[in-house]
Amino acid sequence: MFTMFETSPLPAWYSVAGPLAKHVVPTAFDSETGTLTLAGASAAWLTSSRLLADLLVQRLNDVLGAGTVRHIRLVKREDPPTLLPPPPLPDSPRAQQPEVTTMPPDPAVEAALLRQAHQLPREARGFTPRA
Repeated sequence: MFTMFETSPLPAWYSVAGPLAKHVVPTAFDSETGTLTLAGASAAWLTSSRLLADLLVQRLNDVLGAGTVRHIRLVKREDPPTLLPPPPLPDSPRAQQPEVTTMPPDPAVEAALLRQAHQLPREARGFTPRA
């Protein structure tokens, strides 16, 4: 795993990888060789990661500094990751999600939906669909 004294790409991973970060997680980083080890949930996600490897290295280096990540090593993950995703950074798009609140139903909307349901065409009684 990551030690406290080496530069860790873990916080940057979630903002750089986007939706890929749900299925492929960083498990180790060797600062001497610049190798980031990623564990994927399936062969399909590992293939996607392999195809995006150059772009991921470039984006990670844009965030962490040039030459920090030089190689990506991909491994198959057997069980779900034990790491929880880090909290979103204050300036990340994930941080600006609005709160979901439940509101009581609007009587006017409920009445309009009921009227609309009564006006829908109905099947004739005794109608049997063709087999």
